[in-house]
Amino acid sequence: MSVRSLARDLGVSATAVSLALKNSPRISNELRSRVQRAAKAAGHVPNVRLAQLMREVRQAGVPVYRETIGVVSLFPEERPWLERADYRHLGVVREGARERAEAHGYKLEDFWVKRPGLSAGRLRKIIEARGIRGLLCLGSLNPEERLPAALKKFAIVTHAASIPDPLHRVVSHFAADARTVFEELLSRGYRRPGLLIRFSADRRTDHLYSAAFLGHQERKFSAPPVPILRSEEWDRRGFETWFIAHRPDVLVFHQTSIYLAAALAVLARLSVRVPRGIGVALLDKNPDPKRYSGICQDPKRMGMVALEMLLGRMLLNDVSAVDSPKIELVVGRWNEGATLRSVARRRGSPAG
Repeated sequence: MSVRSLARDLGVSATAVSLALKNSPRISNELRSRVQRAAKAAGHVPNVRLAQLMREVRQAGVPVYRETIGVVSLFPEERPWLERADYRHLGVVREGARERAEAHGYKLEDFWVKRPGLSAGRLRKIIEARGIRGLLCLGSLNPEERLPAALKKFAIVTHAASIPDPLHRVVSHFAADARTVFEELLSRGYRRPGLLIRFSADRRTDHLYSAAFLGHQERKFSAPPVPILRSEEWDRRGFETWFIAHRPDVLVFHQTSIYLAAALAVLARLSVRVPRGIGVALLDKNPDPKRYSGICQDPKRMGMVALEMLLGRMLLNDVSAVDSPKIELVVGRWNEGATLRSVARRRGSPAG
C-alpha cells in the first residue's frame, strides 16, 4: 500500500503518514501508533534504501548537516571522562564517534541523564523536541544499573558491557585480548600468573577476563593454580597475604591506577624487582605504554564503530525493544612495554 493510499484511508495528510512511518517527534504518539498499526495491517514495508536516497536528493545543494545524535551515560557526573581518572577513555570513545558522525553529516549533543531535578521522562521530551532519533550511550559506573525505560524509545547503541539491558553494543574483544596476554606470558616462560581484578570490573567485562584466565590455568599453566585476587579497593594486607602465599611469577592487572601503583610499591618494599623478579602485564587501560606491557585497547575505533552501528539502526528506524542484540567486537593490540621478560631473553633460562 502506498503512503497516499494509507493517508486517504485514515483521513490524514500524506505528509503526516510519512512522518509517522519515520517515527518523527513532530507527530503525536497517538497518530503515530494509528498510522503504524494500519500500515502493518496493510502489509506496508518501508523501503529504507529509497528513503535514504530521497533524503540525499532533497539535501543536494544544501549544507551537509543532516541530524543530531544524542550522547548519554548513566554515570553520576555530566562528563565522567573529565572527572574520573580511570574513565578518561570514554572521552576518546566520544571523540571517535564525533569524527565519524561529522564525516556523515551528523553532530553530537550531550545530555546529562542524572542531572539533579531532571527526570528521565522530562529528558525524553527534551531529546524529542530536538528532533533526535538516536542515542549513543557511554555505559554506566554501576554494571547492574539499567537504562531508564523512558530512553528506550530511541534507536540506541551502547559502549561496553556495563548496562545489562538487551541493547545493541560495541565492546572490546575481552576474550581475544586475554588470550593474547596469556599466550605472550607462556611464550616468555611464565607459568604461574596471578590475576588481580575488581569485582565490578569482572562484571563489566562479562567475566570474560577471569574465564580466559581460568581456562589457561586448567590447560596450560602450572599447578597448583594461583587463585584470582578480586578486590574493589586497594587492600595492602590482602595483597601481601595473597602474594606471599601463592608466589605468582607474573601479575596480570585489571585494576585501578591507584591499585596498580600501590601493588608495585609493595613489591619494591619486598625487594621484588620488575621484570627481573616478577612480570607485570595489563589487560587494558595502560597509563604508560612505554612502561607497562600488555593490551592497549582502541577506544577511538570503538567510538567510530558504535556510531556506524547507530546510523544503521536509525536508517532502519530501529526503535523497538531489542530481542536479539547485535554486538560488535573490537580487538586491542599488544604493547611490548618494559615490565615483562624481553623477547631476546625469553628463549633463555627463566628469570629469577
